[in-house]
Amino acid sequence: MAKAEYIDGGSWPRRIVSAFMRGRGQVPVDRGNQRAAVASLDACLRVVKDGGVFCICPEGTRSPGGRLYRARTGVAWLALTSGAPVGPAAMSGTDRVLAPGRVLPRPAKVKVTFGKPVDLSLHEGSVADAGARRAVSDLIVRAIAEVSGQEYVPVYAASAKTRG
Repeated sequence: MAKAEYIDGGSWPRRIVSAFMRGRGQVPVDRGNQRAAVASLDACLRVVKDGGVFCICPEGTRSPGGRLYRARTGVAWLALTSGAPVGPAAMSGTDRVLAPGRVLPRPAKVKVTFGKPVDLSLHEGSVADAGARRAVSDLIVRAIAEVSGQEYVPVYAASAKTRG
């Protein structure tokens, strides 16, 4: 899953990135349009139901300052609806590959670290409960914090970006 701006083309550099992202099976998500975001989650659910795997960045945006911010609840909806195991993963070095504001990536090493699957058994069958989705999202992002060693900040990254 990647923000739609990376996948929807536009200028020639964006079309190159778009071709790369689509070739890797990325599902575009329009973060500013709730209906489109739900459709993206449905597309990810189909991937899981078809036996596929994918990565979702639950913060919904790039982390300002290298800290880990509050997860959006779409990740919980997807986990609870699909019943698929959730394996927390952390990537470091991505800022050197695609720095904020850049269109074309640069070659650089990225480190990926995986953690133990998150136990969601206490929340099975509670996908309709907004409180349960919030709790599951928090469990997932805290598992990512444990794997990454990043400081967890319980506010949305988008809010932190606007505050500067």
